[in-house]
Amino acid sequence: MNKAKHGGNIYEIEKKYGINKEDIIDFSANINPLGVPESFKRALIENMDIIKNYPDPDYIKLKESISKHNKIDREKIIVGNGATEIIFSLIDIIKPKKSLLLAPTFAEYERALKKIDSSVEYYFLKEENNFLLDEEFLNYIKEEIDCIILCNPNNPTGKLVDKGLIEDILKKSKRKNIEIIIDEAFIDFVEDYEDKSLIKYIDEYENLHIIRALTKFFAIPGLRLGYGITSNKKIIEKFEDSSEPWTINSYADLGGQVLLEDEEYIKKTRQWIKEENNYLYKEIKGIEGIKVYKSTVNYLLLKTDKTNLKEELMKKNILIRSCDNYINLDERYFRVAVKNRHYNDKLIRALKEIYYGS
Repeated sequence: MNKAKHGGNIYEIEKKYGINKEDIIDFSANINPLGVPESFKRALIENMDIIKNYPDPDYIKLKESISKHNKIDREKIIVGNGATEIIFSLIDIIKPKKSLLLAPTFAEYERALKKIDSSVEYYFLKEENNFLLDEEFLNYIKEEIDCIILCNPNNPTGKLVDKGLIEDILKKSKRKNIEIIIDEAFIDFVEDYEDKSLIKYIDEYENLHIIRALTKFFAIPGLRLGYGITSNKKIIEKFEDSSEPWTINSYADLGGQVLLEDEEYIKKTRQWIKEENNYLYKEIKGIEGIKVYKSTVNYLLLKTDKTNLKEELMKKNILIRSCDNYINLDERYFRVAVKNRHYNDKLIRALKEIYYGS
């Protein structure tokens, strides 16, 4: 099973181009540019010695913090070493024979499914519909499907599924006894995210399993911390029984407890994403030769007439994410993160220089 390519591999870029990784402006990874919250830095310094003991294998305090943040029962929470571990574990527990995915979407779903020899059917999102999921998807929810995985908001498109459509998907999946996994790794960046999240449906649908991550929103990709939410007791029991002990280290455990209570950081992030997403979208939209798709989160999908755009930007030490390895996309598509105004302006200037000349 081959590794999937992801953004943020500045180590590979450093080696390939001979550029010091500290000099790379990384638009390929969708990380909060506000950086690691000061509250967590202080907590780390004050609790440095916690690594002299093993973490709580049941992660009670961590689950209590997640429970409080999401207003759900602690018993419905599972935790793991990043959202990817939750994805692979859930799929291994469900063991679907045939699964339904969107195209394009996050590559790790396919890898996890192929690892257990599940066949995969794809629903190709339509470019003419701006890659929004439409009602035709309901026709693909058939008896032979065992599992549906939806990334909401989707990666790399940044699109949310319409509320009415998602309700129809949940209802039809329940009638046909299909497990449905919703990856909400980027939902915290969405305006009015509590209304857009499917957590409110957890008690009504035992076949619904939601995945969340702290990595992107709180700028801690090197720490690895994710969690799942489900009301399916059998799934939770199987997860707890099959999980290796202490997969979350003491610092990540502490981080989850501290970060979810940092209301100031959360508020600043929401203000930043609202301003900078609109700004970057508007500026790139004005560049002839680039089509930019409106996004609800901290990244934008671009379609360009320059298949070498990544290479051109690397000459200016700017790294973007090529989307040529996404199913249903090709070498014309790229994804760029939304960063702070200083770096967003650097990207805009670089794109204008490439398209219009310096």
